[in-house]
Amino acid sequence: MSFDIPTVAEIQLAAESGQRITQDDVSAISQAESTLTGNGPARGGPAATAQSLYMRQMNFENKVNEVSRKPSSSISVADADEIQATEGRAFNQPLRIGLITAQVRSIADSNEALGLTARADVPVYVTKDDARNAQHAEAAIYGGQNPRGGQAAQMQSVADKIDHVRRVSY
Repeated sequence: MSFDIPTVAEIQLAAESGQRITQDDVSAISQAESTLTGNGPARGGPAATAQSLYMRQMNFENKVNEVSRKPSSSISVADADEIQATEGRAFNQPLRIGLITAQVRSIADSNEALGLTARADVPVYVTKDDARNAQHAEAAIYGGQNPRGGQAAQMQSVADKIDHVRRVSY
C-alpha cells in the first residue's frame, strides 16, 4: 500500500499559490501520516503544517466575513491592515497586497480621504454640508464624476432622511 503524502514544502507552496486547505485535506494527510509513522502525525510534519494553514485560512475567511458585514463607509485602514495580515498568514506569504486586501484597502483609503471612518468620540450624524463636502471630495477622486451609489450618494441619502425627520418632527 503506498501513501502519497505531500511534503511540508509542497503544502506551503500550494498555499502560497492560493490553494485552500480543507478539513478533508488535513484529515487525509493526518491519517496517511499516522499510518506511515505508527505514532500519529509528527510535530512540524505535513499534517501539522496542513492543520496550521487550514486554521490560518479559516481566520482569514472569518476576518473577511466580519469586515464584509460592515457598511462600506465604516471600513477603516485598521480593517485593511488586519485583512492584509491575516491574508499573508493564510497563504504563507509575507505581507503583500492580495486581491481581497486590495479591495478592502481601496475602500478604506477612500473612506479615509472622505473622512468617513467613524471615530469613537464623534457622534454619527450626517448634515447636508457633510454630504456636499463628500461629493466634492469623491468627484476629485473619480475625475469629476460621482459614481452611482457611491459613498457621497449614500451620505446625501442619509442627510435627506435626517432633514426630512427634522422637518416632520418640529
